[in-house]
Amino acid sequence: MFAIINKLWLALFFLGYLVAGATGRVEETTMALLRSMEGSVKFSIGIIGFLAFWSGILRIAEEAGMTRWLGRVLHPLLARLFPRLPKGSPALGCITLSLAANLLGLSHAATPLGIKAMYELEKINPTPGEISDEIAVYLGLILGGISLIPSTIIAVRAQAGSQSPSSIIFPMFLATLVGTGVALLVHFIIKKTRKAG
Repeated sequence: MFAIINKLWLALFFLGYLVAGATGRVEETTMALLRSMEGSVKFSIGIIGFLAFWSGILRIAEEAGMTRWLGRVLHPLLARLFPRLPKGSPALGCITLSLAANLLGLSHAATPLGIKAMYELEKINPTPGEISDEIAVYLGLILGGISLIPSTIIAVRAQAGSQSPSSIIFPMFLATLVGTGVALLVHFIIKKTRKAG
């Protein structure tokens, strides 16, 4: 799949330069490409510090035992969503951490935590290789991506020159809350339908 995408991008790049050569705009195209690369590098450097800061905060919270505290706070909810998981399961810790990262809008930090959570859930999967109830619920939670503070998006908007980068907070929270609710609702409807059938 990636090989096809790489070939497609390479073909588009050379096709663009062929068109630029045919229309006499090679210099203009090259300068636009250089400006775009310079803008990308400046943007990346600007956002790296922000992402490193929040990743560090998340790591400090984990080392200070905040994740265990958050796990206890979220336990009543997680116990209802994941009734078959034992109380001290490492999967619950991973799920808690990835949810915390999502709540802070740190999708880059949530990804490795999510992979670890899936690994732990697969270890206790009664039918290895197939999607268990726990995995389906976890995917609904993560893909819905409830975000209280979409910090990465706020940083991107600020870097792009937005006058009000944080104005996205409430609409983003509402959209992710509805998305997560719908994902979980669909899962439970399908589950009940299968049990009835």
